[in-house]
Amino acid sequence: MSNEEMNKKMEFIVEQQAKFAADIEIMREIQAADARRFGDGFLSMIDIVGQLTRSQIRTEQTVNTLAQDVSKVTQDVSTLAQAQAHTEERLTILINIVEQHMGGNGGATSPA
Repeated sequence: MSNEEMNKKMEFIVEQQAKFAADIEIMREIQAADARRFGDGFLSMIDIVGQLTRSQIRTEQTVNTLAQDVSKVTQDVSTLAQAQAHTEERLTILINIVEQHMGGNGGATSPA
């Protein structure tokens, strides 16, 4: 192999090495940009998960409050039903007393 051929091959190898180095640099830049985008996306995802977590906590608090309110309303309705039953009993007693006092015929006077 002559010096000229050897120089051409070495020149070719050097050019290929330079091209390879340039390609590697481009790939590093692309990888760095991808890493930044991934990092930004990851931070956005963390923010979204945080928002969802806070929303879930508020929802659970609201549901717990509503459950307590429903329980209180249920107790109040039960108390009201008991009071209504007691009122009906007393009203029935009063009606019976009035009917007895009026002669048992709803207030109509009997012929004498």
